[in-house]
Amino acid sequence: MKVIYIRPSNVKGYLRIGITDGGDDTSLTVSEREYAKAGSLLSGDVLDDEMLHTLKLSDERYRAKSKALRVLSYGDNSEGMLMRKLRIAGISQSVANEVVCEMVSRGYINSHRQLEKLISGEVNVKNSGPMKLIPKLISKGYKKSEIVAVIDDLISRGEIDFDAARERLLQGVAEDEVKKILYKNGYTVC
Repeated sequence: MKVIYIRPSNVKGYLRIGITDGGDDTSLTVSEREYAKAGSLLSGDVLDDEMLHTLKLSDERYRAKSKALRVLSYGDNSEGMLMRKLRIAGISQSVANEVVCEMVSRGYINSHRQLEKLISGEVNVKNSGPMKLIPKLISKGYKKSEIVAVIDDLISRGEIDFDAARERLLQGVAEDEVKKILYKNGYTVC
Protein backbone atom coordinates (compact mmCIF):
# COMPACT_ATOMS: atom_id res chain seq x y z
CA MET A 1 0.00 0.00 0.00
CA LYS A 2 1.30 3.37 -1.01
CA VAL A 3 0.10 6.96 -0.45
CA ILE A 4 -0.69 8.64 -3.78
CA TYR A 5 -2.01 11.98 -2.54
CA ILE A 6 -2.86 14.02 0.55
CA ARG A 7 -5.36 16.86 0.13
CA PRO A 8 -7.36 19.12 2.39
CA SER A 9 -10.91 17.90 2.92
CA ASN A 10 -13.98 20.09 2.63
CA VAL A 11 -14.49 19.42 6.36
CA LYS A 12 -12.38 21.40 8.82
CA GLY A 13 -9.86 19.26 10.67
CA TYR A 14 -9.86 16.43 8.09
CA LEU A 15 -7.67 15.40 5.17
CA ARG A 16 -8.32 13.23 2.10
CA ILE A 17 -5.65 10.58 1.62
CA GLY A 18 -5.43 8.53 -1.56
CA ILE A 19 -3.97 5.04 -1.26
CA THR A 20 -3.14 2.57 -3.99
CA ASP A 21 -2.52 -1.14 -3.85
CA GLY A 22 -1.40 -2.09 -7.32
CA GLY A 23 -4.36 -0.95 -9.41
CA ASP A 24 -6.88 -0.52 -6.61
CA ASP A 25 -7.17 3.08 -5.46
CA THR A 26 -8.94 4.09 -2.25
CA SER A 27 -9.65 7.50 -0.80
CA LEU A 28 -9.93 7.92 2.97
CA THR A 29 -11.08 10.89 5.02
CA VAL A 30 -8.84 11.12 8.07
CA SER A 31 -8.73 13.55 10.97
CA GLU A 32 -5.60 15.68 11.12
CA ARG A 33 -4.93 14.33 14.63
CA GLU A 34 -5.02 10.70 13.43
CA TYR A 35 -2.90 11.66 10.43
CA ALA A 36 -0.25 13.04 12.78
CA LYS A 37 -0.47 9.84 14.90
CA ALA A 38 0.15 7.77 11.78
CA GLY A 39 3.39 9.66 11.23
CA SER A 40 2.38 12.58 8.96
CA LEU A 41 2.73 10.60 5.76
CA LEU A 42 3.82 12.09 2.45
CA SER A 43 2.91 11.19 -1.11
CA GLY A 44 4.89 8.15 -2.16
CA ASP A 45 5.23 6.72 1.40
CA VAL A 46 4.59 3.02 1.83
CA LEU A 47 2.09 2.08 4.53
CA ASP A 48 2.59 -0.76 6.97
CA ASP A 49 -0.42 -2.70 8.30
CA GLU A 50 -0.63 -0.67 11.52
CA MET A 51 -0.66 2.68 9.69
CA LEU A 52 -3.26 1.41 7.25
CA HIS A 53 -5.46 0.16 10.10
CA THR A 54 -5.20 3.55 11.87
CA LEU A 55 -6.17 5.43 8.71
CA LYS A 56 -9.09 3.10 7.91
CA LEU A 57 -10.39 3.36 11.47
CA SER A 58 -10.24 7.15 11.28
CA ASP A 59 -12.14 7.05 7.97
CA GLU A 60 -14.78 4.78 9.51
CA ARG A 61 -15.20 7.18 12.45
CA TYR A 62 -15.63 10.07 10.02
CA ARG A 63 -18.24 8.17 7.99
CA ALA A 64 -20.07 7.10 11.19
CA LYS A 65 -20.23 10.67 12.54
CA SER A 66 -21.42 12.00 9.18
CA LYS A 67 -24.11 9.30 8.95
CA ALA A 68 -25.20 9.90 12.56
CA LEU A 69 -25.55 13.63 12.01
CA ARG A 70 -27.55 13.05 8.80
CA VAL A 71 -29.86 10.60 10.59
CA LEU A 72 -30.36 12.94 13.53
CA SER A 73 -31.01 15.91 11.24
CA TYR A 74 -34.20 14.21 10.02
CA GLY A 75 -35.64 13.88 13.52
CA ASP A 76 -35.31 12.32 16.92
CA ASN A 77 -33.79 8.86 17.21
CA SER A 78 -33.15 6.72 20.23
CA GLU A 79 -29.66 5.47 20.99
CA GLY A 80 -30.75 1.98 19.93
CA MET A 81 -32.26 3.17 16.65
CA LEU A 82 -29.20 5.24 15.77
CA MET A 83 -27.00 2.24 16.57
CA ARG A 84 -29.12 0.04 14.25
CA LYS A 85 -28.93 2.57 11.43
CA LEU A 86 -25.14 2.87 11.76
CA ARG A 87 -24.75 -0.92 11.80
CA ILE A 88 -26.95 -1.23 8.69
CA ALA A 89 -24.69 1.35 7.01
CA GLY A 90 -21.73 -1.01 7.58
CA ILE A 91 -20.18 0.67 10.59
CA SER A 92 -18.47 -1.69 13.06
CA GLN A 93 -20.03 -2.24 16.49
CA SER A 94 -17.21 -0.52 18.37
CA VAL A 95 -17.15 2.60 16.18
CA ALA A 96 -20.96 2.81 16.13
CA ASN A 97 -21.04 2.59 19.92
CA GLU A 98 -18.36 5.29 20.19
CA VAL A 99 -20.28 7.62 17.87
CA VAL A 100 -23.64 7.04 19.61
CA CYS A 101 -22.00 7.88 22.96
CA GLU A 102 -20.56 11.05 21.43
CA MET A 103 -23.99 12.09 20.07
CA VAL A 104 -25.52 11.55 23.55
CA SER A 105 -22.73 13.50 25.28
CA ARG A 106 -23.20 16.41 22.87
CA GLY A 107 -26.92 16.46 23.61
CA TYR A 108 -28.04 15.41 20.13
CA ILE A 109 -29.89 12.45 21.64
CA ASN A 110 -32.00 13.01 24.72
CA SER A 111 -34.09 9.87 25.19
CA HIS A 112 -36.05 11.22 28.16
CA ARG A 113 -37.19 14.33 26.28
CA GLN A 114 -37.97 12.26 23.16
CA LEU A 115 -40.01 9.75 25.16
CA GLU A 116 -41.97 12.50 26.89
CA LYS A 117 -42.91 13.98 23.52
CA LEU A 118 -43.80 10.61 21.94
CA ILE A 119 -45.79 9.32 24.90
CA SER A 120 -47.74 12.58 25.31
CA GLY A 121 -48.67 12.51 21.63
CA GLU A 122 -49.68 8.87 21.68
CA VAL A 123 -51.85 9.19 24.78
CA ASN A 124 -53.26 12.72 24.41
CA VAL A 125 -53.76 12.76 20.64
CA LYS A 126 -54.06 9.14 19.51
CA ASN A 127 -55.59 7.85 22.78
CA SER A 128 -53.19 4.88 22.84
CA GLY A 129 -53.10 2.60 25.84
CA PRO A 130 -50.02 1.20 27.57
CA MET A 131 -50.20 -2.23 25.88
CA LYS A 132 -49.92 -0.56 22.47
CA LEU A 133 -47.61 2.25 23.48
CA ILE A 134 -44.83 0.30 25.21
CA PRO A 135 -44.19 -2.26 22.39
CA LYS A 136 -44.29 0.53 19.81
CA LEU A 137 -41.60 2.49 21.65
CA ILE A 138 -39.49 -0.63 22.27
CA SER A 139 -39.53 -1.24 18.51
CA LYS A 140 -38.08 2.27 18.08
CA GLY A 141 -35.09 1.31 20.24
CA TYR A 142 -36.10 2.64 23.64
CA LYS A 143 -35.62 0.53 26.77
CA LYS A 144 -38.74 -0.71 28.57
CA SER A 145 -37.50 0.49 31.96
CA GLU A 146 -36.94 3.98 30.57
CA ILE A 147 -40.38 4.02 28.92
CA VAL A 148 -42.13 2.96 32.13
CA ALA A 149 -40.22 5.56 34.15
CA VAL A 150 -41.24 8.34 31.76
CA ILE A 151 -44.86 7.16 31.76
CA ASP A 152 -44.90 7.20 35.57
CA ASP A 153 -43.32 10.67 35.58
CA LEU A 154 -45.88 12.04 33.09
CA ILE A 155 -48.77 10.53 35.06
CA SER A 156 -47.48 12.01 38.32
CA ARG A 157 -47.18 15.45 36.69
CA GLY A 158 -50.71 15.12 35.27
CA GLU A 159 -49.58 15.42 31.65
CA ILE A 160 -51.13 12.12 30.57
CA ASP A 161 -54.18 10.24 31.81
CA PHE A 162 -54.92 6.79 30.38
CA ASP A 163 -58.45 6.75 31.86
CA ALA A 164 -59.32 10.03 30.13
CA ALA A 165 -57.78 8.80 26.87
CA ARG A 166 -59.81 5.58 27.16
CA GLU A 167 -63.01 7.61 27.62
CA ARG A 168 -62.20 9.83 24.60
CA LEU A 169 -61.58 6.70 22.57
CA LEU A 170 -64.97 5.22 23.45
CA GLN A 171 -67.04 8.34 22.72
CA GLY A 172 -69.70 7.46 20.18
CA VAL A 173 -68.65 3.81 19.91
CA ALA A 174 -71.41 1.20 19.70
CA GLU A 175 -71.61 -1.22 22.67
CA ASP A 176 -70.73 -4.24 20.53
CA GLU A 177 -67.54 -2.50 19.28
CA VAL A 178 -66.13 -1.46 22.70
CA LYS A 179 -63.99 -4.56 23.33
CA LYS A 180 -62.57 -4.48 19.81
CA ILE A 181 -61.65 -0.77 20.04
CA LEU A 182 -60.10 -1.14 23.50
CA TYR A 183 -58.01 -4.15 22.49
CA LYS A 184 -56.89 -2.52 19.23
CA ASN A 185 -55.71 0.60 21.08
CA GLY A 186 -53.83 -1.13 23.91
CA TYR A 187 -56.28 -1.18 26.80
CA THR A 188 -57.33 -4.13 28.93
CA VAL A 189 -60.86 -5.33 28.35
CA CYS A 190 -62.81 -5.87 31.59
